[in-house]
Amino acid sequence: MEEEESKELLDECWEMIFDRLEHESDRESITLVCKRFLSITNTLRDSIKFSDCTPISTTSRLLQRFSNLKKIRFCNFSGDLNEAVVAIARSGLDLEELLDVSHDRRQPAFWLEELGSKMQNLKVLRFASGQGDADLVRVADSFPELEELQIGDCRSRGDYRTIVVTGEGIEYLSSKLKKLRKIDISEKQPKPHISDKSLVSLSKNCALLEQIKLRYCYSVTECGISFLINNSHHLNSLHLFAYIKIGSFGAKGCTNLLTNLRSLRLQWVDISDEFLISLVEARIPLTDLALSYCKNYTFTGFLRLLQYISQSLKSLKLGEVEFLTNEHIEYLSPFLQNLTSIKLIDCSNLSDSAFVMITQTCPRLYHFKMTNSSIRRENYKFDGLEKKNSAIKHLDLSSHQNLSHSVLKRLLTICPGVEKLKLRDCSFLQSDCLNVYDILECNRRLVKLDLSRSHHLKYSRKSMESSMLEELIAKNSWIGDDFLTKLGMISPRLIHLDLEGCRRVTDEGVREVVKLCKRLRYLSISSCKNVDFSIIAWIVINSPSLRKLVSPSNKYPNDEYQKLFLQRGCLVLKGLEYSYDSYVDHYAL
Repeated sequence: MEEEESKELLDECWEMIFDRLEHESDRESITLVCKRFLSITNTLRDSIKFSDCTPISTTSRLLQRFSNLKKIRFCNFSGDLNEAVVAIARSGLDLEELLDVSHDRRQPAFWLEELGSKMQNLKVLRFASGQGDADLVRVADSFPELEELQIGDCRSRGDYRTIVVTGEGIEYLSSKLKKLRKIDISEKQPKPHISDKSLVSLSKNCALLEQIKLRYCYSVTECGISFLINNSHHLNSLHLFAYIKIGSFGAKGCTNLLTNLRSLRLQWVDISDEFLISLVEARIPLTDLALSYCKNYTFTGFLRLLQYISQSLKSLKLGEVEFLTNEHIEYLSPFLQNLTSIKLIDCSNLSDSAFVMITQTCPRLYHFKMTNSSIRRENYKFDGLEKKNSAIKHLDLSSHQNLSHSVLKRLLTICPGVEKLKLRDCSFLQSDCLNVYDILECNRRLVKLDLSRSHHLKYSRKSMESSMLEELIAKNSWIGDDFLTKLGMISPRLIHLDLEGCRRVTDEGVREVVKLCKRLRYLSISSCKNVDFSIIAWIVINSPSLRKLVSPSNKYPNDEYQKLFLQRGCLVLKGLEYSYDSYVDHYAL
């Protein structure tokens, strides 16, 4: 007997084995083997998300079950937040991150004091402030070890008076949180209150500050930004989303202070060639650069900057750069070779040749986004000699009108390693519709496909081997029952299916895909006008793998039926109220 016991693997060994499982569904299967495996997998989980209708009783049980949680996130939580967070505070967990907590001014954040008294080691907090500066004071007094903070304003439902965060609140916060490394301030309100004074306070009081994000802070000026840059010696990331003007980087004579800056993201900022050249003069080795919807700079200034940072730059994002053409991309290509991510958004002068040029000159490219461009409008001749770029795994070609399947297929042929493909808001030519199954057959590694709000799709009737597809997002698209049936036949690995707002889908199509996809874990039929809510019970009974289902009705299920479905292991949520009728059906013309 002792010899047999000595042959048992230690729990630590099993933990190392289970830790290598890629999918959550695989871990869940392990929990069914024996109570010991269930106990081991419970200790491995370090994060959890509570949704809008998670009962407090369920929350408490989950907190007891997963004793090593470090990160908790609330997703559209509509219950009693004070009660939920107090339960977390009293759970005995040593929490490090609490995310997406939102409340209004009619529900004071008593949980801040409760959580702070029990969890002094909390490092990351992300919440929408309902009490303005009063909440900032609570945060500063309750979490002295806080390192990352994201705050935003919360407008009460039915109350159009906005609770605001002001410079005084930021000043008090910065005086208390000496270990603060990252802060994200969102001030989406008509009358801004965050000003240069707030940046001065953060620079002076938070010596370890590494990253700052300012969203909609329209009272901030170039002077405040310059002071922040010149006095925050550890700053490595500056993200600024606001309609302001910056003439230069404000760092002349202080270049030795900017050696840590790596990420610069600007949106809606009025800049100039002088500004871009000042980045070169400051000798900043940027690895991440984003210029989205920025005005008044030219190709000359951008080229000068790109030439300098080409060896260090890994991620580049450009939005609505009106001067950028295919010829410019060809000229810039020698300076793009080290990129692992490039995003070209609303650059309307770019087309097929720009796409091909980037794939040919960026051998390390992993994430490629090119949306709302002029793909297909150029008479580009594919000669079949284009090199394959298997490094690209994520490809986003959303927001294209009059796209053709034949052109898309040629582009995808150059990127045979794509695993995630996004084609949101695309309208295909009626004469050359998107053949989804042809795409799946050509790109055998595709595991995620997003066709939300895309039109003129079809399916091939020819036989095909099973695809690797695991996730299909088709919100408000024009797919129907025949599409779903064929999809189920060739996609046995499908675990996530989102059909929200698909008006052509009926009960018959839903039944077929549920029967064929035995591994399905998430299904949304929210706002599907031709699917009756009575099908919910049938789905739950006939899909034992299903863990989350979104109803086509915004009134069903009630609490009683929801509990019954939970007993079968499936959380059934009420759907959204149908509101897609306002969408212009010009695609059908």
